[in-house]
Amino acid sequence: MPYDGLFAAAARAELHKELSGARIHKIHQPDGHTIVLQCRQPGRMHQLLISCDPQHPRAYLTGSAPPHPVRPPAFCMLLRKHLEPARIAAVEQAGLDRVLRIVCEAVQGPQARVRRVLVAELTGRHGNIVLVDGESGRVLDAIRRRSAGEMRGALAPGEPYEPPPAKPKADPRSASPQDIQLALLRAPAAWPVERALMELYDGLGPFAAREVAARAGVPVRAQLDALSADDLDQISRALASLGDAVRSERFSPVVLRDEAGRAQEFWAFEPFGAQEATMERCTGPSEAADAYYRERLDRLAREQWQKRLQRVVSDARERLVRKAAALEQDMAQAQRAGEFRLYGELLLANLHRIERGSQATVPNYHAGGAPVTIPLDPALSVAENAHRYYKRYAKARTAKAKLESQLAAVRADIAYLDQTAVHLEMAEGREDLQAIEAELIAAGFLSPASEEHAKRRPSEAPVSLGPLEARTSDGSRVLIGRNNRQNDRLTLKEARPDDIWLHVKDAPGAHVILKPASPEPSPEALLEAARAAAYFSKARGASNVPVDWTRARYVRKPRGARPGMVIYDHHRTLYVTPDEAAVQAWLAMSRR
Repeated sequence: MPYDGLFAAAARAELHKELSGARIHKIHQPDGHTIVLQCRQPGRMHQLLISCDPQHPRAYLTGSAPPHPVRPPAFCMLLRKHLEPARIAAVEQAGLDRVLRIVCEAVQGPQARVRRVLVAELTGRHGNIVLVDGESGRVLDAIRRRSAGEMRGALAPGEPYEPPPAKPKADPRSASPQDIQLALLRAPAAWPVERALMELYDGLGPFAAREVAARAGVPVRAQLDALSADDLDQISRALASLGDAVRSERFSPVVLRDEAGRAQEFWAFEPFGAQEATMERCTGPSEAADAYYRERLDRLAREQWQKRLQRVVSDARERLVRKAAALEQDMAQAQRAGEFRLYGELLLANLHRIERGSQATVPNYHAGGAPVTIPLDPALSVAENAHRYYKRYAKARTAKAKLESQLAAVRADIAYLDQTAVHLEMAEGREDLQAIEAELIAAGFLSPASEEHAKRRPSEAPVSLGPLEARTSDGSRVLIGRNNRQNDRLTLKEARPDDIWLHVKDAPGAHVILKPASPEPSPEALLEAARAAAYFSKARGASNVPVDWTRARYVRKPRGARPGMVIYDHHRTLYVTPDEAAVQAWLAMSRR
């Protein structure tokens, strides 16, 4: 976890410096585990975000707080009652634990001043945000109320506040190399270096323990009894040096990024051995944490949004598949219309020769007198059975045309959802998901008032998103649709009659338009565009994928068809194998 005790110490130092004397101007609660305090200093406004999210506990100054609900929750109202307005006197930390205390001086009555302490317990799944009366030490309320347990008292109004239980550990800020080395010698010999550091010293999480081992040049998994005296000395010096930096507040916060520029980690110090190209230095711990969590949580929100839309598409497709199966059964009955008519005719023709029973065998004069057995209802007369077959014939004949139309529409909707599922799989950003969601709403598969759509931020209006664009080796332009509506726009409006239209054969995928650099497309340009069409399709993981191509003038849309659904002719087929690395490199090069 990057927000360890050492980073909490860096955050505390910055928050104390920036917020001491600040007045709490407004309080918001975006969700069930996060609050935002707007703090006013002369000429400046800070936003302090505190979250006890079990997966991402954190506290830092942010420039982009999440939106708040129209109706504030009860805990938010209580904080406003006690802390608006209040002045922040200090920001404290309990040892090197991930517990920050925002000490506030509030006004109660005409002149009475009271002390309130907002405790941010950033301790993972047991974390909480608690407002405590500074005079009595009793809980005013908690963002998550809890009953008393074995390790801790209740977190409920009126109960004495007890801090989170913590193991007795040494403080690395005051430990000398000799003290550290002696503690390591006394630790269980089978402990790995990582566990020993985390068990013995306060504030060290896995990342910090690995960093100490890296600075000492010792394998983090090595057991203590396998280390030499020199190894123990190096570990002791590395930890003492880190503790000294924390004590003197010589922090150098950074964000670590991967080759694609995505934030992967952050810390209060520059990690040993980190590549310069992947390390982003920050002016303070809040800047580092804000950058990391903004990207990380946005990425998680996109993934959850994508999964919700995929679930909508999958559920709708399953319903349509069941409906298609039922329609196919009805069609099978409707296909027997001629049989029912024949049975009725033969029963009437042989009315006086047939006795009441469960079946009758009569000659079929339409087939040279060959005998045919007709099932009968014994409760009905022969004439009534004949009339019943004529009614079934009339019903089946009428239903056949309707069923054919309904079945064609259902199959078209299934094909449309398959196409949408491919575009969801290809979606790379929030704008792609917005466009697909808007398309599903317009198509009637998702209601704007549904739970999935309600989880969108109110400020996120759908945006106009252009197609993916690339260049072939001979300079021809390639346009790739990101969703079904864009497929229609590309193919039917933006493509010129002589442009080349490509689509994977008999499978859902993106429409690809090749605008050749010359009247006749080069074989290389066709192959590159075909690989893109195969990659941006359901067949992206297959080999030898058939891709149809034709002039855009030969592509047309059937009347009433869903977005992205077209028919075409005058086509030829290329067989290609999509290569993800090659296609992504090709797109990246084209963006330069």
